[in-house]
Order: sequence, then C-alpha cells, then structure tokens
Amino acid sequence: MRWTLLFALLVTFPLLARPRILVVTATAGFRHDSIEVAEQVLGAIAAEQDVDLEFARTEDELRQRIGFHGLSAVFFVNTTGELPAEARQSLLAWVLRGGTFAGIHSATDTWHSSPEYLEMIGAEFATHPPDAEATIVVEDATHAATKGLPSPHVMVEEIYEFVKFDRARVRLLLSTAGAPLAWEKTYGNGEVLYTALGHREDVWQSPWFRAHVSGIMEWALAQRTAPSRRRGARSP
Repeated sequence: MRWTLLFALLVTFPLLARPRILVVTATAGFRHDSIEVAEQVLGAIAAEQDVDLEFARTEDELRQRIGFHGLSAVFFVNTTGELPAEARQSLLAWVLRGGTFAGIHSATDTWHSSPEYLEMIGAEFATHPPDAEATIVVEDATHAATKGLPSPHVMVEEIYEFVKFDRARVRLLLSTAGAPLAWEKTYGNGEVLYTALGHREDVWQSPWFRAHVSGIMEWALAQRTAPSRRRGARSP
C-alpha cells in the first residue's frame, strides 16, 4: 500500500508542480520597442494564473535552454531573424513530442530559412502596410484565447500579410477583412497557437489584447492534461 501511494505521487507530481513557461524575446533582426511592455504584461498575467515565467532575451540565453526540459509551454514573443539553429532543432523536436508552443506577432518573422519551423507555426510573414485602424473579428468564440472578446473590435495595429498559410490546416480564431490573424494547429503530438497582433506598446496595454493573451496562457496550461497528450503522435 505504501509503495502504491508513493508511485502514484511520483506519477502525478509533474501535474501538481507549479507550471513554468519560457518566454523567448531574443532577436536576430528587428527588435520591437514593445518587448519590454510585453514582458511586463505577461508577467502580470502569469502572477494571476500562478505561473512561473522564465525569459530568454538573447541568443545565448536561448542556447542555454536547449532541450526545454520541465516546461509547460514555450512562448516566442516578437522574436525575429535567424536565431541559433540548434535551438530551432531542439524546439521542433520538443513540440513534435508533445510540447506546447505559442507565437506572438513576429514569431512568423523568425527562421525564414526553415520550412519545418514555418510548417510548425502555420505561416510565414511576408510584408505589412503602415500601422492603421483595423477591425478584428472573432472567428471562434469558444476558444480560450478568444472567449469573451468583444467582436468586432477596432484597434490601430500593424497587420501582417502571410505566405504559406493553409486555412484548411488550422482552427482560425481571429481575422481582419477576411485575412487570418490568429489560429491554433497541431504539429506532431504538440499544440501550437499563433496570434499576429502585438506590435505596438498600446496594443499590449489594451484590455482587449491583454484578455486575448491571458486566454492564450490559459490555453497553454490546459494542454498539460489534454487527452491528446495520451495519444500517439500526429502528422505535422
């Protein structure tokens, strides 16, 4: 009986431990002025959800986290450019095995040289017009990342245009003028969510976007016990 109880505790301990999310804001290209505000907002949301955040702000700090052990999720927040290839290979393997990944804004402007990474995240940033007023439409109000968000919602933002996006392979969450803005998809046995919003400091500080990001974090934490984690790997 004692050994049975001990075994049960050891098996369930990872689920009882305080969740940890790695937030990567390293850049090898353009660096957004909003990153500092983004980190502050994420930190406040994490405190509300009883989550430990760790940050990788440089390429060296990202290299130090290769393996991504013990993490509930990895967030790429306004990352850009060709970050270390060894980190990319490790991240893709981690997600394929069942890891949870969320990309915000310029996460699609990262690792353009890697078809595998672009397949994982679901699209590649191509260009954007100047910041302008956009009408954001919630396409799926049942998802944690969009539930309760007013729709339509008007904000001034930098709106991305994508290539290599396949509507049939994602669960579309947000759009503007019919163009995709946020989606969820699978990659192997892992779960991926991306939102193209988050360029501007005032967007990060807005209640609407804060609620969107809070929902993304709730979604990421829910994947720890999702039934899909007990199924076999799926094709990316």
